[in-house]
Amino acid sequence: MDINSSRIEYNGGFYEEIGDFIKGNYLNYGFAKGTVQEVEFLIEEMNLQPDARVLDIGCGPGRHSLELARRGIQTVGVDISTEFIKYANGAALSEGLKAEFLAADARELAFTGEFDGAICLCEGAFGLAGSEENHRKVLRGVQQALRPGSLFILTVINALNVARKINDESLFDAYTCTKADKEMILSPEGESKEVTIYTTAFTYRELAMLLESEGFGVEAAYGCTAGHFGANPLKVDSMEIMIVARCK
Repeated sequence: MDINSSRIEYNGGFYEEIGDFIKGNYLNYGFAKGTVQEVEFLIEEMNLQPDARVLDIGCGPGRHSLELARRGIQTVGVDISTEFIKYANGAALSEGLKAEFLAADARELAFTGEFDGAICLCEGAFGLAGSEENHRKVLRGVQQALRPGSLFILTVINALNVARKINDESLFDAYTCTKADKEMILSPEGESKEVTIYTTAFTYRELAMLLESEGFGVEAAYGCTAGHFGANPLKVDSMEIMIVARCK
């Protein structure tokens, strides 16, 4: 049997076109409505102090970075979509916030030891990066960007939950736990188009092995749902896995 016959492969930069199309409409999705609660949890879990410097990987239109900046935390957000970055920089400027946003590929981060913490949430980049090597590139870039001892919080789709809900196996790659979803997206100008959104899901064990092999120590793992972040036990039906890892 040719194991490649049922594989789902995708370019890890596919979301650039999607982000450039939907722009600020990203904030209309239900999963984007719980920003304040999520940020309050992040600040407590990471023990972030005013003037701490935090890197937000795959920041989208900047909702977490902007909210952190409102609490006095300096943030730098990176995203592959230039339109997301334009939106986020405009919001930061209008509020006078210490938040900077850069158009960059999360697989090619170029920071060195300048951040006190990092976040990558809601499949902002990790989980959308394509191959295993591309996902490793994201982790290496984050590890290099952090000061030793700093925390990294990552959320990913829980592979166990996804596998239980698959009805059409032609849209799911059991070898990599990657799914392909057809979705209609809408621009702020009212235009719509159908796109394919690829998401690679992970198990806790797989994540822990990846992180530990790329210079992190895993300190905690929780079951996670957007808008309801908390120190909740990971379960089979948890929507996402949240990993708290420390840069060695």
